[in-house]
Amino acid sequence: MRYQGINLENVKRKNQSAVLRILNDRGAMSRKDIATAMGLTAASVTMICTELMEAGMIVELGEAEGEKKAGRKKILIDINRGYKKIVCIGIEADETYLSVTDLGGTVLAEANMPTDRDADPDKFLKQAAGECRKMMKSLKLSEGDILGCGVTLPGKVDRAAGISYNTYSIWNREVPVRQIVEKELGVPVVTENNLKAYAESEILLGYGRTHDDFMLVKWGPGVGSAMILDQKVYQGASGLAGEIGHMPVEGSKRPCNCGRKGCLETEISTHSLMRDLRETKPVQEWTEAGHRMTYRNSAEWGILPDPEVQKVMNEKIDLLCHSIRNAVSILDPDRIIVSGYLFEVPGLFERIQKLYREYDPDKGQDFILQSTLPQREDHTEALSVVLEEFFF
Repeated sequence: MRYQGINLENVKRKNQSAVLRILNDRGAMSRKDIATAMGLTAASVTMICTELMEAGMIVELGEAEGEKKAGRKKILIDINRGYKKIVCIGIEADETYLSVTDLGGTVLAEANMPTDRDADPDKFLKQAAGECRKMMKSLKLSEGDILGCGVTLPGKVDRAAGISYNTYSIWNREVPVRQIVEKELGVPVVTENNLKAYAESEILLGYGRTHDDFMLVKWGPGVGSAMILDQKVYQGASGLAGEIGHMPVEGSKRPCNCGRKGCLETEISTHSLMRDLRETKPVQEWTEAGHRMTYRNSAEWGILPDPEVQKVMNEKIDLLCHSIRNAVSILDPDRIIVSGYLFEVPGLFERIQKLYREYDPDKGQDFILQSTLPQREDHTEALSVVLEEFFF
């Protein structure tokens, strides 16, 4: 075979990417410290940083605080969070969340719109993109100011092709999401399953910055999970690896949006939980008193002190812990990171920690941890897939 040589352009891009990732994971650093972390010469890193600075992707912050040594001072550099803006479209079963953010996830403009399941998908996506364009206009942004747009939605998504194959609860046909939104916005678009996108956020901005292997569990309004191996989301053959929301629950025969019966989601999703709680007398009295029960205010109805209500809550917690234990026995993650509206119910997280250890007493108290990501995840869920695709 003829020797092809080294593609120097690819090497340069790989080194640039490595610098950006180090700054993302560790925060502002000097060129010398970056060189040490990468195993490159200081001269090489200086050249890489100069190119990134000229492109506007990184900025100098000034001298490091507390630097007392004689000689050349350490000048800190960091990612320029204002380099470009990102458009996020998060499509969920009931509501669609739209936003424009900077690279750090600061929301500059946002809007919500009901997810119209009866509308033609093409028409709905054009409407969502139109609302995003209005936000861009209000911020006086042109297409050139946008790094990219991320569209996240439930179900099976082919990220490479930009196609949604089945959102289960919204559309049940193939939809060329990327093609439609790119045409409307005039910016690069990446499409991903909503939970996989959230897992990428955890990798880039949360627990994944310091740990390589873990499992993410999100509860409310649906329930789902993703497995992260070596700081990458493990997809599996059909892109749904590690998805506990569609694991079978013994004795359940309720139909699921995925087309099967007895999935965990049919028993413990927020809507399922509200369905079962509405059959209890305490909740009936609570709603008759003028309270409205939605998946958004679970922190109100989830703590009603009546034993009948808490019995239902405990049954759901037990089902979740049992399913997590089954997944752990197969996937063997280092930690479980949890997030979602249900974990805003006071005391629920601690109850899950306690009950899980009854299933798996070898695990310590810190085996299940709560995500430290900001709770505005609906409006920034697509942020990390755009960063991963078009920045890092």
